[in-house]
Amino acid sequence: MTDAGLSASDIKVLREIIRRAGHEIRNALNGVAVNVEVVRGRSARDARAGDVTAFAERAILNVSAASVLTNGLLALTNASLGTGRESGAKERVNSGSVQLTLGDAAAVLSDIRRLAAAIDVAVEERGTNVILKVLPEGQSHSKD
Repeated sequence: MTDAGLSASDIKVLREIIRRAGHEIRNALNGVAVNVEVVRGRSARDARAGDVTAFAERAILNVSAASVLTNGLLALTNASLGTGRESGAKERVNSGSVQLTLGDAAAVLSDIRRLAAAIDVAVEERGTNVILKVLPEGQSHSKD
């Protein structure tokens, strides 16, 4: 990334990273919602578990709020980067990289690495620069 801003290629790579992250966030929230529903359903059948039901119902509300916030943040971010539909069709990036300059890379690098490992993105650190390389899905060498 230069002082002039993001190139069209950089935007495509960032859009793909955001798309993958959004997909994984939604999967995680869905998993939590399903498990909380199971807890709520099972506790509702047991009169001794009344307190657990109330916690499960509050957790369901929290998951719903997190979903709304996630969807809104993803929509705002995608709108800020452009729609990606300039050519009339959604385009997914199978590979590519973007270099970001982070003032204090150490403060956010571990979070970036954890995100990258979950969404098939390689991370390379060069001083205050971080290079994110989109790998074909399922090809991450940082996943266990």
